[in-house]
Amino acid sequence: LKRCRPSAWGRPRRHGPAAPRSAGMSAAVRIGVLVLLCAQNSAYTLLRRYSRGVLHESASSSSVLLAAEALKFCLAGILMTRPDGMPKGPTRDYFGERLEISVFVLRNSLPMAVPALTYLVMNMLSFKAMELVDATVFTMIAQLKIMTTAVFCWCVLGRRLSWPQWRAIILLTLAVSIITYQRGAAASHGDGAASGTANRSAIEFLLGVGMTFAEINLSGWISAYFEKYLKNGEFTVWARNLQLAMWSIIVYGMIEIIRMLVTIDDQDSAKATPAPRATPEGVHSVLATPLVGGWSIITFALVLLGGGGGILVAFAIKFADAVMKSMSTAFALVVVVTAEIVFLGAPADPVVMLAGGIAIFAMQYYSEAPKAPELTKSVTPVANGAAATYGRLNVDPETPPAAETDSQPVSQSTDRPRRQSQA
Repeated sequence: LKRCRPSAWGRPRRHGPAAPRSAGMSAAVRIGVLVLLCAQNSAYTLLRRYSRGVLHESASSSSVLLAAEALKFCLAGILMTRPDGMPKGPTRDYFGERLEISVFVLRNSLPMAVPALTYLVMNMLSFKAMELVDATVFTMIAQLKIMTTAVFCWCVLGRRLSWPQWRAIILLTLAVSIITYQRGAAASHGDGAASGTANRSAIEFLLGVGMTFAEINLSGWISAYFEKYLKNGEFTVWARNLQLAMWSIIVYGMIEIIRMLVTIDDQDSAKATPAPRATPEGVHSVLATPLVGGWSIITFALVLLGGGGGILVAFAIKFADAVMKSMSTAFALVVVVTAEIVFLGAPADPVVMLAGGIAIFAMQYYSEAPKAPELTKSVTPVANGAAATYGRLNVDPETPPAAETDSQPVSQSTDRPRRQSQA
């Protein structure tokens, strides 16, 4: 009690124990979202390979993506809250309020048309690049998305990375590229086929590589663009998901309509001369059983994972950043390779296992690497003599200013002679 000042009683503490607890909770949420995103990418990749490679399902990718965006649209419309800038209208029932909020959010959804159209251009570039270069070269170049995302976060958002963070990004990129190269080389050697680039001209190969670089640059730019609008505070994550889902439904709906109009003649010829198809047996036959419209259980699972993946991407960018999102999706390749070795009987390559360990080390190294200090703007001192903060390098934003920390010892030293004189 002697150390407490009477003037401080009754006032809330400015730097109490709640700050570390909130920081710990935010860190736990960030790690949880990134782990879920990595698990979603791994499960989505494995199920997609199982659907195409084992079950030989014929459901189009555009229809699956369209259903996933429709699911995300409905889920975001249910869980979305009223935006701060929305005027207060008359009291309505639940469905009326949902409709009113959705209309207001969709009226301001024009910035989210840019990601939807950019994703369409990225898919077109990737499909064309896959025709000009082999899958191994394409996947290895695609791992540079982590570095392009970091560069565009600096250009668009002004976020700087420290040299230890850059080293971790480069290390993870190299590890994932080694895994991709080893898996591609093993697959081509097992099939007895030569490299796909040997049968193509140099101009086509360079064109395919250029398209792949354009695709990864668009991926890095759109990640930074999406993070900018997610964190500007105008709308919540659910509202941004609703806006992006609406534009994605429009884009994929147009693609699906065009695909149905173009392939209607091919479907008629396929009915006349049906192609032989392997019949799955055992558990595979149950999973491949058509339920609605020729879609199996695996197809509906892909829709659920696709819709949930879009929401997890938004939350990962919101609670972490675009660079951590890209690193989490790249690390999913390590999980996929491990699952193929454990569950699908793929050969265990020592080089792949070593690269996987390096990738794990790179993720841990990035999470513990010090952040780059940011220069804050100078603030004009207040006229009443209050303490003012000037431009300085903020290493720890939770550390109180020096004026507040130095004030308490001065007050204690001045109170001590006063208490002695009273005694």
